[in-house]
Amino acid sequence: MQSLSTVGDYQFIMPAPELRRYFSSYYFFEISTPGGVELEDLLYPEWASARFMLEGNIPASLVPDPVVPVPAASMTGPTSRACHISCSHARMAGIGVTPLGWARFVGASAHAYANAVFDVTREPVFTLFGNIWQEIQGLSDHRAIAEVFDRHLLAALGADLPREAEIERVHAAMADPEIVDVVQLSERVGLNSQAVERLCRRVFGFSPKRLLRRQRFLRSLAPRMLNPGLKWVKVLDSSYHDQAHFSRDFRDFMGMTPKAFLEMPRPISKAAVRARLEALGQPLQVLQGPAIPQALDAA
Repeated sequence: MQSLSTVGDYQFIMPAPELRRYFSSYYFFEISTPGGVELEDLLYPEWASARFMLEGNIPASLVPDPVVPVPAASMTGPTSRACHISCSHARMAGIGVTPLGWARFVGASAHAYANAVFDVTREPVFTLFGNIWQEIQGLSDHRAIAEVFDRHLLAALGADLPREAEIERVHAAMADPEIVDVVQLSERVGLNSQAVERLCRRVFGFSPKRLLRRQRFLRSLAPRMLNPGLKWVKVLDSSYHDQAHFSRDFRDFMGMTPKAFLEMPRPISKAAVRARLEALGQPLQVLQGPAIPQALDAA
């Protein structure tokens, strides 16, 4: 571990260098509202994340499902729908899992765990994260928790997977705004379309077509999150035919219209994207490619 960046109630710590291909960051979030007022917000589609509730709880659901309490130690698989949350008091530690990290440390088909939340103490494929949870309960220091993360994950690292280079090529291509369709993706990574389809579902959780749609959508949304004064027409990815095309994607991924989204206060997610941008150089996990983030690594 090397460095810590703090913005508001969010903190990010980089994993040990050997783990950075597999985990995008360790992150910590604390909230306590005056008078216990419940705040509602939407979190954006992302790769998998392990989350550990050290205090309180953050009820959540993937839209349009109703918000419900989540397990104290959970794994959310890769998502293609926004997560609706509601909370007033919580202290949480999390681990962002890259597609390669999923393949290396979970191993099961990501498609089987996509768009769902699981209790790591009950699902055998998440035993490693259940063991981590057993050790960090009662800890309050973020660096001490990150050290536990490092120790368990390094011990479980094992040998390289045979197809790690292929997985990282796909991940890098997904993060490249020049790649807008499956044909381009297949050509970039040097695999035929059937092989790309199988690999994406098994490791990334969705078909390559849906993954590319999600990337295009979030690339278009991110500038508006950071600068609400921008007009949609100024930020839309060039592969969108028009604003109506984007609006259809918006309803699909976020469960609401762009207008309804902009009218939401979104106090948690607004702070999160700015904190992540400052710490890691990208406001959203799925926009971060497989390369080591330079912002924290150079500190």
